[in-house]
Amino acid sequence: MEHYLESLLSNSIFLLSVAVFTGLVLGNLKIRGVGLGTSGALFTGIIMGWLGVKVPSVFFMWNLLIFVTAVGLLSSKDIVGVIKRYGYRFVALSVAVTAAGALATYFMALLFSGSVEPLLVGGTYTGALTSSPGLGAALEVSGGNPLITIGYTIAYPFGVVSVVLFVQLIPALLKLDLVREREILVNAIHDVAPAPLAGKGSVPFTLASFVLCMIGGVLFGSITIPIPMVGDFSLGSTGGALIFALFAGAMGSIGPFPMRLDGSVLSALRTFSLAYFLAVMGIQAGPDIPRILAEHGFALVAIGAVSAIASLLAGLIVGRCFFKLNWVIFLGAIPGAMTSTPGLGAAIESTGSDECSAGYGATYPTAIFCMVLFTKLIIQALL
Repeated sequence: MEHYLESLLSNSIFLLSVAVFTGLVLGNLKIRGVGLGTSGALFTGIIMGWLGVKVPSVFFMWNLLIFVTAVGLLSSKDIVGVIKRYGYRFVALSVAVTAAGALATYFMALLFSGSVEPLLVGGTYTGALTSSPGLGAALEVSGGNPLITIGYTIAYPFGVVSVVLFVQLIPALLKLDLVREREILVNAIHDVAPAPLAGKGSVPFTLASFVLCMIGGVLFGSITIPIPMVGDFSLGSTGGALIFALFAGAMGSIGPFPMRLDGSVLSALRTFSLAYFLAVMGIQAGPDIPRILAEHGFALVAIGAVSAIASLLAGLIVGRCFFKLNWVIFLGAIPGAMTSTPGLGAAIESTGSDECSAGYGATYPTAIFCMVLFTKLIIQALL
C-alpha cells in the first residue's frame, strides 16, 4: 500500500487531475449566484503547490498553446467585423490599461523609495499585468537579474486574481443582460462584415488542421522585429498562436486544410486545456508565495495590487465610460489589454460566449508592445 501511495504522489498527471477536479468542484460553488467556475483550478493548484506538489513546467506551455489556438479558431468568425467596427478603440484601450499600470507602479515605487529594489518593482509591474512578454523585456534590460523574477512571481497571483474576479463580478454586480449584449454585438458585427466573411460553415474537427494551426502560430510568434526603444519584439508562442488562429479561421482554410472547425469540439478543447493550464500555474506559484511574502513584505504586494487595480479601472473608464464598448467585447478586451490568458478564460465563462475572444485578440498585440516599452521605461527611470 505504501508503494502504491508513493507511485500516486509521484504521478504528475494524477496530481494535476486532482487539482483540476477539486478546482472544478470549488468553482461550481456559488454565493448569490457568483462562482469561480473553471478558475477554481487556479486556487486548488496554489494550495497543492504550497503543500509541496510539483509538476513538469512543460504542462504549462502545452495546455496554454492548445487553449489559445482553440480560442482563436472559435472567435475567428468575428475578428474582422470587430476590428472594422471598433478599430482604433482597441489600440487606445490597450495603451490606457498598460500605461495606468505603469504609472501606478512608478508612483508606488517612489512611495516605498529606499525599501524596494528598482528591479523588484519592474518585475512586479509585469506580474501585476500577468505579462510574460513584459517579464522577458525586464530580464533583458537587467541582464537576467533574479530580482525581476521574484517581483513577477509575487505580483502574478494578485494580477490573475484581480482580472479573473473583475470579469466574473462586474456582470453580476451590475446585473448585466449579457444575452442581450451578445445579440447586439452579433448584429453590429454582421452589419460591418456581412456574408463573404462567413464563407463556408464549420466542418468536422480534424486534428491535422488544429495541429497545423499550432505550428503556424509558434512560427509566427517566433518572428522578431527590432524596434527603437523596445529592442527585439515578438509575439511569443502563445501570442503568435492566438493571432495566427484568428486570421486562419477568418480565411477559412490553409491550402487543403480547413480552419473553420466544429465549435463543440473546439469548446471542449478550450475548457479542458484552460482547467489544466490554471492548475499548473497555481501549483508552480504555490511554493513561492509564503517565502516571498515573508522576505519582501507588504511593499511588493501593495505595488502589485495597486498596479492591477489601476489598470482595470483605466480600462473600465476608457472602454465603457468613454468608448461605450459592448459589454461582451469589453470583458474580453480587458484581459487582452493586460495580456492575461486566465482572464480570457474567465471572460468566456462569465459571458457564456466566444465572441469576447475577438476583443482579446484585437487588444493583445498592442498590449504586448506597450508592456515591453513601459517595463523598460520603469526600470530605466528607477535605476
